[in-house]
Amino acid sequence: CFTCTNKSYSSGPNMVFTNDMNPRVAFKKPAEKFLPTLVKRGASIGANATIVCGVTIGEQAFIGAGAVIVEDIPAHALVVGNPSRQIGWVCACGERLADSLSCLCGRKYARGEAGLFAQS
Repeated sequence: CFTCTNKSYSSGPNMVFTNDMNPRVAFKKPAEKFLPTLVKRGASIGANATIVCGVTIGEQAFIGAGAVIVEDIPAHALVVGNPSRQIGWVCACGERLADSLSCLCGRKYARGEAGLFAQS
């Protein structure tokens, strides 16, 4: 089961979503037993990334090419690797944020429970 809060997200070539944490050919599960995956508005998923079922990818998060996502990703997080690890934050415009959480485009962010949120 795959869920998206908005069809406004980007996915690179050959990226995949899994749907079963412990698949077995001899023991097929009905679709209602699959774990849902939630991709929120504006997220970008790089080429060849693997999204393991049951996670949430936050708004405007950036998943690097080839990353393997095994846990929830906060809003605006920049993650890479296998397993993935956060290496920074990204702006809605796609640029990596400075330590001050401000971008050259003029947007500024603050930390919240679900990741970053835009400041007015």
